[in-house]
Amino acid sequence: MLLKRIFDTFSFYQKIGNGFQCFVTSGVTLNMLTHGFMYGFNTGLFAQLRKTKEIQLDLELESWLASSTSLSFIVGSLFSSIFMDRFGRRPAFIIASATMIISWLIFIAAKSFTALLVAKIFQGFSAGVESTTGYILVGEYVSPNHRASFLASFQPVMLFGDFITHSLSSICDWRNVAIILAFFSIPGLALIVFSPESPSFLAKIGMHDQCKKVFYWLRGPNENNEVEMLIKTNLPSKQNAINNDKINGYKKVIHKLSFIGTFFKKREVRISLFIMVHMQLINLFSGSILYDSYTVDIHTAVFGTDKDQYMYLIVMYLDIVRILSSIFSVFLTQKMKRRSMLLSLVGLNILMYLLLGIYVLCKNHNLLPFDHISIGIILYGFNYFSLAAGSVSLPNIVAGEIFPLANRSACGMICNITFSLYMFVNIKNVPYIFSGAGVSGVFFMNAALLSYALGMTMYTLPETKDKTLLEIEHILRGCPIADDDETMINLKEHNETNF
Repeated sequence: MLLKRIFDTFSFYQKIGNGFQCFVTSGVTLNMLTHGFMYGFNTGLFAQLRKTKEIQLDLELESWLASSTSLSFIVGSLFSSIFMDRFGRRPAFIIASATMIISWLIFIAAKSFTALLVAKIFQGFSAGVESTTGYILVGEYVSPNHRASFLASFQPVMLFGDFITHSLSSICDWRNVAIILAFFSIPGLALIVFSPESPSFLAKIGMHDQCKKVFYWLRGPNENNEVEMLIKTNLPSKQNAINNDKINGYKKVIHKLSFIGTFFKKREVRISLFIMVHMQLINLFSGSILYDSYTVDIHTAVFGTDKDQYMYLIVMYLDIVRILSSIFSVFLTQKMKRRSMLLSLVGLNILMYLLLGIYVLCKNHNLLPFDHISIGIILYGFNYFSLAAGSVSLPNIVAGEIFPLANRSACGMICNITFSLYMFVNIKNVPYIFSGAGVSGVFFMNAALLSYALGMTMYTLPETKDKTLLEIEHILRGCPIADDDETMINLKEHNETNF
């Protein structure tokens, strides 16, 4: 088999373990670049179609194009959780990457609103699959001491993709932009095709020899204890799979329904979901989506209507701050513990929200003894730094670390659906809050939500820096899953303890 022969010829590079981790994760990272393409493409598409009228769009049709990705994102998350649990992480990611390329081809050939809508639905589906699968793949590929850096790199890559799309849209027709982005999406698919399956999934389905081969290929022999524990941990999973295959008919349906009850009885599942539900709250209400969706309203409130001539420079400045801050977070995760980073950066995010809210409120009521555009720029800059370096990047890092192996796909699906619902509620209701409480009211509301989410997360999140995925799972569960025979016998009873 061609892939097997290529895989074997690379094996003599085992001593460069980190290089192979870079190789396999670069495929995931390049596909995250296409997420930035997807988010940035709307701006140029809508602006050009309003001028050329090549395809007739009104505000309602534009809103359908913008929101359709959120709905298909949920479908992609559901699909990936079912598919990758049965067929593997890598095949699911290949399907998602190919779907994204197909969406660009549909854009190139589009001559109607329906074609544009289908392309956006394909993109949302692809993003849903990749968001669920990508963080899991990297978490299972990479050594604990490098895991956070690889996961943190996703955010600057997506922002860079957004920046590339905006730049291309300023000089190219939207169809030509789609052609360029389709070519840019091909390397990510190629790298995933030539990457191995996750060793954790191979251990889960009982392919222990292949699991060891991939594990040593990725990390070398220095982490032998982890792969042995990984295999030992998943021996019950293989036996359960064999027993499940013997169940037929309605008994299988009953068995699957009973799994839902068992799923939520597991202490490690409940705690990890509780943590991620609140971390996704931090992610969404940090301001990233708010600033992208309602730029004009917020900039007008902060800087005033008499500063329109500076708006382009301000937007460029904030984009640069955001990209540099997200790159800085990659290095910051190597130096700081997760909990310390969370407390300091999300705390700064909350403080900036409060200061911005007070500033806008005083500005609206003429209570400022002195006002200058630099005040808003400085406050905005620190807010962008805090959200890009911490509030947005940390939830993505923890999502790749916190979920238990046996239920990682289902937990990832629930996490992504939660984020989609948060985003829907936020985007739909913010205009009403603007009209009722003003921009300052939105700042204060977000500060309150972040304070609540930060408190709940700090109470429940264990320190995960430099810990293996199994060690993190043991902390959440309260005991190792495969420590000894007595533990295995009492595991079911232990998992039913109250959270």
